[in-house]
Amino acid sequence: FEREMIKISQVTGDTISQLNTLSNEVTRISTNFGVANQSLLETARTLSQAGLSAQKTKQAMQVLANTTLAPTFDEIADTTEGAIAILNQFGREAAKVGQDIKFLENALDSINKVSKNFAVESSDLITAVRRTGGVFQAAGGNLNELIALFTSVRQTTRESAETIATGFRTIFTRLQRTETKD
Repeated sequence: FEREMIKISQVTGDTISQLNTLSNEVTRISTNFGVANQSLLETARTLSQAGLSAQKTKQAMQVLANTTLAPTFDEIADTTEGAIAILNQFGREAAKVGQDIKFLENALDSINKVSKNFAVESSDLITAVRRTGGVFQAAGGNLNELIALFTSVRQTTRESAETIATGFRTIFTRLQRTETKD
């Protein structure tokens, strides 16, 4: 615990005493959700490295800890990487108005609901966002459209998430080219 707190201190530039509220939050979330505090500290470090403030890190940890209770999500570390991709690729507008954590919560809730109702796993949806989200957003799409499109292809073909995401990335990249449009 101490070693991981030191790493977070090094990433954020805050002293250990300044990170006391984060330490208390990790303990609280660990106790309430049954998530190992080591996993939560690694999540906090990853979020801090991605540029989230200490306050946003605490809020995001709470949202990510909730995913550990959902049967459709796998490891919190993988979900954290997906959360960062969601925020970076689709959450820019939400971040401008200070609603990025609420956007993240809604996005993960959408992923959870879709994976419960259709033949697609949350980890596959996160893989699609990580591999295709940036180019899809640049082509004018939003997160829910990507989730819907990926889900329909995955459910129909049962191709791997990587294969579908790579195909989408190729298609959406080509659609942005002027010569393709012409």
